[in-house]
Amino acid sequence: MEKVDYNCIFCAIAAKRAPADIIYESEDALAFLDINPVTQGHTLVIPKKHSRNVFDIDDESGKAVMHASRVVGRALRATFNADGLTILQSNERAGGQAVFHYHAHLAPRFFSDGLMSRDGNDRRMDWRARKNSSRDELKQIAEKIRAHIKDE
Repeated sequence: MEKVDYNCIFCAIAAKRAPADIIYESEDALAFLDINPVTQGHTLVIPKKHSRNVFDIDDESGKAVMHASRVVGRALRATFNADGLTILQSNERAGGQAVFHYHAHLAPRFFSDGLMSRDGNDRRMDWRARKNSSRDELKQIAEKIRAHIKDE
């Protein structure tokens, strides 16, 4: 990890200077539970090297994040017996980005999760946090997911 922004919360998490419930870690990527989940198991995947967003990320970090997303996505499906998975990645304020360190949200999805659009005709997600989880709840969820991690 070469590039670090010491004012960035995700850089602090990657450097283990801020707490997070880590699900998966490789040399170049890290996955941890979102503290404001939209579904149980909602996970963030980041490059360890600071990149503002998709316009800034280098190929090596991008590949590491995609690999981690695939590994974690499979573990989320196995852990929660999910019907699907939503992956969201926003860029710049106009695109909805709030934390300016590249990150992808992985949210397990269920036909019964109540997150459909208001007209109910499609599966577009109403992307708002549903529940604030306690640190203990997050630790238990992280442990369950880690038990299903199979890095390939």
